[in-house]
Amino acid sequence: MARILVTGGAGFVGSNLVSKLIQENHEVTIIDDFSNGLDSNVNPSATLVNADLSEETWANQLTGQEFDALVHCAAQASNATSFKDPIRDMYANQLSTLRIVKFCEKESIGRLIFTSSMSVYGNPETFPTSSSTLPKPETYYALHKATAESYLKLNPKLNWTIFRLYTTYGAGQNLANQEQGLVKIFLSYILKGEPVKVHGSGNRVRDIIHVNDVVDAIYLSLFNEKTYLKTYNLGTGQTITVKQLIARLYQEMGISEPPNVIYEPPDIGDPHKTHADISDVKTDLGWAPKVNPEDGIVLTVSKYKT
Repeated sequence: MARILVTGGAGFVGSNLVSKLIQENHEVTIIDDFSNGLDSNVNPSATLVNADLSEETWANQLTGQEFDALVHCAAQASNATSFKDPIRDMYANQLSTLRIVKFCEKESIGRLIFTSSMSVYGNPETFPTSSSTLPKPETYYALHKATAESYLKLNPKLNWTIFRLYTTYGAGQNLANQEQGLVKIFLSYILKGEPVKVHGSGNRVRDIIHVNDVVDAIYLSLFNEKTYLKTYNLGTGQTITVKQLIARLYQEMGISEPPNVIYEPPDIGDPHKTHADISDVKTDLGWAPKVNPEDGIVLTVSKYKT
């Protein structure tokens, strides 16, 4: 049994990871400020610290608890939102990560896993995009994530692993937030009986990955020395267009009429195509996505229906 600290443990990826860790008999403490996390996502077997990571005070509550590892999932995770309040985005993604790194240094936590984003690549030119591709951020969110990655690399005593998540979907997302999580955004409109609003072309291409596969990769890497000081993409290596995705959601919701879609101007920095090269993470972890997009959409819709 290990003692693991998970930031953003009431959020989407974080809460699913916490469930996995507790299932595997680890002792888990979570930090969340509930800016996007949900009370219903908090695992009752975990210890909760309600705090804003960009502030200094939270570290005092955790001093001397001797964690074996820290998984940093907390984030403001919307490119569009980052333009509305870039300073808040900097606090949530950049300053918070710096405080996490300094906390690891102070408390002698030698293992840190960071969930970054494929957004750091900007609008990539090569597909599938390798994890060795140099970041070219085109949004405040992407810029702050890329900078946060650098904070980890500046600490010589820290065994870090960075996972650049592609479009992640599944149960546990906040349906009220319609600026974060492509699949969930579209599904939230359909569940409310409203036209689906799409920012940009329906021909855009996305590599989407189910949260269960993301959690499995993070868990497998937890104390796997092959993954230390490495950066990986987490996608499926498969693609689907936005139009296809929306049509599939309507189909699984049992709505037979043609999708009701309103196309609006694209968001700044939104790439036309994302497609992950996951060869290195498959080799190092012996991991491969188990949930293909078709099955994942079925699973996700069934969860939100209930």
